Amino acid sequence: MKVKDVKSIPLRVPATGALSGYLPYRDTLAKLVRKSWVSCFVQVETDEGEVGLGECLAREVPEATATIVEKLLKPVIVGRDPQDIDVLWELMYATMRTRGHNRGYFVEALSGVDIALWDLLGKLSGNPVYRLLGGAYDSDRVKAYASSVLYGTPKEMAAECSRLVDEGHDQIKVKIGMGIEKDAHAIKAIRDAIGYDVDIMCDANSAYSVKDAIRVGRNLERFECFWFEEPVPPDMVDGYVEISRALDIPIAGGESHFLRYDFRDLITKNCIDVAMPDVGRVGGISECRKIATLCATFGKKYSPHVGLSGAGIRAASLHLAATIPREVFLTYEYYQIRGQPNPLSNDVMKKPVELFEDGYVKMPGGNGLGIELDERVARKYDIRRGRA
Repeated sequence: MKVKDVKSIPLRVPATGALSGYLPYRDTLAKLVRKSWVSCFVQVETDEGEVGLGECLAREVPEATATIVEKLLKPVIVGRDPQDIDVLWELMYATMRTRGHNRGYFVEALSGVDIALWDLLGKLSGNPVYRLLGGAYDSDRVKAYASSVLYGTPKEMAAECSRLVDEGHDQIKVKIGMGIEKDAHAIKAIRDAIGYDVDIMCDANSAYSVKDAIRVGRNLERFECFWFEEPVPPDMVDGYVEISRALDIPIAGGESHFLRYDFRDLITKNCIDVAMPDVGRVGGISECRKIATLCATFGKKYSPHVGLSGAGIRAASLHLAATIPREVFLTYEYYQIRGQPNPLSNDVMKKPVELFEDGYVKMPGGNGLGIELDERVARKYDIRRGRA
C-alpha cells in the first residue's frame, strides 16, 4: 500500500455578528479584526482508495498553506507507505529544517498532513486514533471549558458567564486585555454573579507589558482565577520567566509556539505552568504527543489550544487529550462564540464533532478521527473555486 495523492482544501467563510465585531486580538504590536473563518483541510489517499482527513491551522491566507501541502510535502510522501508515520514526519520536516523556514506556515502545513495520516491509519486498522496512541483514560468524554467570553462591560460579561453556567459549564475562559482596571472590574463582576465554584480562566492574548501583566496577575489572584494565559507576546521568553516568578497564579501559554523545541524552552525555563499546544500548528499528532510527554516529564499541565480552528483540529485534539495521563491533562477548549458558531467546526462535516454535556465534550465515534467531510459544503467554501 502506498500514498497515491495528497490534496489540500483551503476554505473561507465570511463572518457576521460577534466575530467580525470582536477581535482586536490584542497584542503590543498590532490589532487585527478578523472578518472570516478560514481553514485548510488535507486529504491523503492511498492506491487502495482509502482517504485520511486532517486539518492545518490557518489563521490567514489558507491558500499559502494549501500550496505548501501540495508543492512541497506531497512529493515527499507520495509513493511511500502511509503507515510509516514517524518516518514520513521526519522526511517532511527535513525539507526545511535547516533552511530557515522551520516554523510558521510550513509546520502548520505539515501538521495537517500528519493528522490526515493518523486518521488514515485508524481507518486502515479499524481503530479510533486514541487506541493507536495507547488507549484512552476515558473513551467517551473529555473534560472541557467554555471559550470564550468576549470583551464587554462588566455587566455584559457577567451575564454571559451566568448563561454559560446555566448551560452546564463549570469552567469558563474570559478575554481580558482591556486595561488593568477594566479587567479587574470585569472579573469582580463575574465573581459576584457566578461565585467561586466555577473556574475562571483569563486570556490576555499577549496584551500586556511585563510590568503591567504582573499587576493584572495580582488582581486575578485576588479573585482566585484558574490561570493567566498569554500575558505577553510569545517571543518574550524572559518576560514569561519574570511573570512566572512574580505571581502565584498558574501561567498558561504556547498556542503561538511550534514544535517540541519551542516547548522544551518554555518548560525547562519555567515560563509556563500550563502548556497549550495547538495540534494544527505544532506538527500534528506525532509532535503534539511528544510535547505532552515533556509536560509529564517536567511536571507541567497540558491543555490543548483549539480556538478558531475547524473540525479536524478539534477531533485530533480530543483523541490526543483522551490518551494523556489525568495528572497531566487539564481541560479541553470548547470554543463557541455566542451567536457565531464556526461553520468549519461542524457544518462542513457530515455529523458534529463536538457534543457538550455537563462540563464534558463527548468523544467522536468511529474509526480514525471519527470525522467525514461533507464534500458539497466544502465545495461551497473552497477558496480556489471562487465561491467564498
